[in-house]
Amino acid sequence: MKRIVLVAGFESFNADLYRKAAFLANSRCPELDIRVFSDRNITSQRAEVEAALDGADVFFGSLLFDYDQVVWLRDRISQIPIRLVFESALELMSLTKLGDFAIGDKPKGMPKPVKFILDKFSNGREEDKLAGYISFLKIGPKLLKYVPVQKVQDLRNWLIIYGYWNAGGTENVASLFWTLAEKYLTLKVGDIPPLIETPNIGLLHPDYQGFFESPREYLEWHKTHCRDAIHRVFPIDAMNRVSTKPIIGILLYRKH
Repeated sequence: MKRIVLVAGFESFNADLYRKAAFLANSRCPELDIRVFSDRNITSQRAEVEAALDGADVFFGSLLFDYDQVVWLRDRISQIPIRLVFESALELMSLTKLGDFAIGDKPKGMPKPVKFILDKFSNGREEDKLAGYISFLKIGPKLLKYVPVQKVQDLRNWLIIYGYWNAGGTENVASLFWTLAEKYLTLKVGDIPPLIETPNIGLLHPDYQGFFESPREYLEWHKTHCRDAIHRVFPIDAMNRVSTKPIIGILLYRKH
């Protein structure tokens, strides 16, 4: 068995989604032992989290900032062979390591924009390191096609994995686990699905599979598929006037 331990920080609302992704990944690769925790578990189930980290093959962390938790995790993940930490405290992000690639490395053959950002990690100022890392995460996946396959394969895989993670969703996170299993844990999983992209901004409806990328697109669909849409969204009273009942819109972060 190969063990992946995932700890979700400020996005603990997604922990159940990650457990579903772990179940899906395990259904195709029974040799994977994926354990999902939230940052709260570090306090409430510390012994269980520590036991999972002990002997783990991969640590995956995101949005981990609480100082005490960061210090506790740092001391326990430094010996794990593969460490992937995104958008967290620098003390943890600096431990990122995937194969021959580690944060702060400057692989040869890199495109100039990527080289420039990676150089930030050797700068002494913490704010520059953080700015460099965040910039790299934003533009890195877009530069993937320019990253040489042979020379910096581990960096390419790091960007591929982040692409899956950033897009979110059960299928993408399962593909992230399969990528790690196939490329780094010597496990066979078969064909790994391509990234299912999600828009940076969009609208959702429970009866629609996918995303609407504009209000116009959503409203056109709504008129066609919801015959009573106007009456439900804008109730009409007996005097044929629009009701004054409030209309509520909910704005969510992309990963919700």
